[in-house]
Amino acid sequence: MKQVQAIETNAEPFPVSAVEALTHHLRGRILSGDFQPGEFLRDARMCEEHSTSRHTFRTAAQVLVTQGLLRQIPNRGFVLPEFGPDDIVDITRVRGAIEGEAIRLIVLTGVIPPLALKAVAVMHASTLSSDRSALVTADRDFHRAIVAASGSARLERTYSGLEGEIELLLVQRQDFYGTAEEMALEHERLINGLRSRHYDTAREAFKEHWEDLQIKLLDQR
Repeated sequence: MKQVQAIETNAEPFPVSAVEALTHHLRGRILSGDFQPGEFLRDARMCEEHSTSRHTFRTAAQVLVTQGLLRQIPNRGFVLPEFGPDDIVDITRVRGAIEGEAIRLIVLTGVIPPLALKAVAVMHASTLSSDRSALVTADRDFHRAIVAASGSARLERTYSGLEGEIELLLVQRQDFYGTAEEMALEHERLINGLRSRHYDTAREAFKEHWEDLQIKLLDQR
């Protein structure tokens, strides 16, 4: 019997394409606050700044449109979303509905998602003067972990479709914290609510968090 040759399992990873690299970089710039709400990302300027082709930029921008981080205006190009009062209320309300159901399931199991705890640790170790996108990422990871801990694939898919817009709101949200530690402590209160194993207690903590975000964003306008 012929000996079967072992299949190589440690193959080199596929190289990142120019579109993927630019998408990642533009996403980081958006979440770092490099662009203002309502600002257009002009083709010529973006191509010059990133030493890339128009096709590569437009393809990357289209990906960010699907993630809710950019909008495409016919005959005008790509623009950073500018959320009005109705947008803010709608986004935070839908987020609350999704997380509210996740909270119910987490309280039943009593399992606090490790990634949520890790995100709070990142907040404790950060400062507001550090990379702004790192705190936005930590906040995103916290709430993503809460939804994932529900064990519901449908809740996760629904939340994923909203996540880009939530992140843009979180970029604005950082200005409301005096320190990164304040941000960490606020999220620790959410963890403590879950640890209570009492749905009303956990729900009230998260509800206060959602409503605080909504009120402050509306007041900022």
